[in-house]
Amino acid sequence: MVLVKSQQNRVASNGERHGIVNIVANSVADNEFKHMTPENKTKAEKLKKEEQKIVKVRYHNYQGTHERLTFPYMRWAGEMICTWHLIPGEEYEVPYGMVKQVNDPTKRKPKRSDLLDHNGIPMPKDGAAEIIHELFLIN
Repeated sequence: MVLVKSQQNRVASNGERHGIVNIVANSVADNEFKHMTPENKTKAEKLKKEEQKIVKVRYHNYQGTHERLTFPYMRWAGEMICTWHLIPGEEYEVPYGMVKQVNDPTKRKPKRSDLLDHNGIPMPKDGAAEIIHELFLIN
């Protein structure tokens, strides 16, 4: 992964650090997709290149401007593990793979049903998943 130097050591007006706040070496070496078939290796290399592309985003938290997202990101073997701390309304340059991961609808927790059975236990039917964190691409 290409580290975005401009996203390190950012400080908000209130003194809060944001952007990339920590970087840790990965103990897993880059295997260069040696275990894959040639056609899957080609697909994985293409996906890796796409996900490493740096894009400009604005972070939004649906729970309010006082909430934050602290998110460790590492997508591929051998990449550094970068911990991101995002503040709502701020703009960041992040890898496209991180945008896909934060915005992934399958990773959202479903809203628990407010219906209770006769023992006071919530019924198994859940509502639609709530969106809490979202990264919006900026052109």
